[in-house]
Amino acid sequence: MALAVDFRQFTPENSRNDLLRRLEQAPHEHAEAVLSGYELLQRMHDKGLIDIANGLLSASDTVIERITDVVSSKQTITALRLVLIFTSLLDSVDPDRVAAVLSAPKNKPHTLWMVIKHAVASYFRLVLVTAIELAKVFGHSVRKRRPA
Repeated sequence: MALAVDFRQFTPENSRNDLLRRLEQAPHEHAEAVLSGYELLQRMHDKGLIDIANGLLSASDTVIERITDVVSSKQTITALRLVLIFTSLLDSVDPDRVAAVLSAPKNKPHTLWMVIKHAVASYFRLVLVTAIELAKVFGHSVRKRRPA
């Protein structure tokens, strides 16, 4: 039959003495880590990162306000929307076909008839119309920005 073991929690008589004892042992037990920490601290000081961190911490409210102003601006939101649109478009492009087109041998150029045949294909016309519509959108934006 098993015997119950008394649960004891170690509490030193003076916890401050225990902390001092552990602090005295720490350099011996963690000497390599302490030296690496000093090296890292010195490199950060040499590069001015500690001064930057102090400045950011002392002006944290101002920094956060400026960042939120920039992130919530109309230009940033538009840029993020355009990035999302173009990344979804790139997701639908087959990279193997792009690689095949770019690595095709160039020693035999297409005949004029082949070029015309490709130019009247429906997918090419769709790309051409899309490019023209995008040019119109950007042209309209440029016109709006210029003073009349």
